[in-house]
Amino acid sequence: MKKVSGLLWLVLLGAPAVAQEEQPDWQDPVWAEIMATPPAASELAISEVTPSRAERLAEGQKASELALAAGDWAGAEQRLLSLLAEYPDAHSVRLKLASLQYGRGALAQARALLQQGLALAPAQAELRLTLARILASERRHAAAWKVLDGATPSLAEHLDYYGLKAEAGRRSNQCEAAIALYHRLLAVQDSGPWWLGLGLCQRRLGQDFTAAFEQARASVDLGVASLQFVNQQLEQHGTTQTH
Repeated sequence: MKKVSGLLWLVLLGAPAVAQEEQPDWQDPVWAEIMATPPAASELAISEVTPSRAERLAEGQKASELALAAGDWAGAEQRLLSLLAEYPDAHSVRLKLASLQYGRGALAQARALLQQGLALAPAQAELRLTLARILASERRHAAAWKVLDGATPSLAEHLDYYGLKAEAGRRSNQCEAAIALYHRLLAVQDSGPWWLGLGLCQRRLGQDFTAAFEQARASVDLGVASLQFVNQQLEQHGTTQTH
C-alpha cells in the first residue's frame, strides 16, 4: 500500500511538471523579441480607396448627365461647377458647363467661364473656339477674331478654328488677313463656303472674285440661299462686263 501510495504521489508530483513543460518558455529570447516587436502599421490599418482624378471626373459628369436627363438643369450645372472647383484644368467639364449656360441663354456666364479657362490655359484651342462662336453669335466678329488670333493651333487639325477665324476677319473688315486664311484652308480642303468667303473678300477689296464664285457654285456643300446669291452676282458681273 505504501508502495502504491508512493507511486501515486510521484504521479501527482509529476503532473504539474508535465503541464509546466507544455507552456511556452516566456524567458526564451525568441519569445521576448516577438512580444517586443509591434505589428507593422500596414497590418493594422484599413486602407481607404481614394477615387482617381479620371474616376472622379467620370462620376461627376455622369451625375450631371443624369440630372439633365431628369430635367434638373440647375443640378446638372452645379455638379459640373463642383468638379471645376476641384479640377480647374478639366477643360472638357468647362466646355460642357459653358454649353449648358449658353443653352439657357446665360451668355455672359458662359463667356466668363471660358475666359477663366483661357487664363489658366491660353493655348487651349477648344476654349477659344467656343468663346469665339459665342461672340460671333452676338455679331461681335472683331472680338471673335481677337480671341482666335490669340493662339496658333495646327491648321490641319483645327479647320473649324481657322474657318471661323477667316469668317470673323471677313465680317470685321480684315479681308487681307482673311484672304490669306481662306487660301490656306482651301489648300487643305475644298469648301463652298470658304470659296464664297474668299470671293466676298476679293470683291470688297476690288479684286477679281469670279473664279472664287465659280468654284463656290461648283461645290456640293453650298447652301441654297448662298447658291442663289452667287448665281445672281456672277450674272450681274457678266452683264456689267458685256456693257
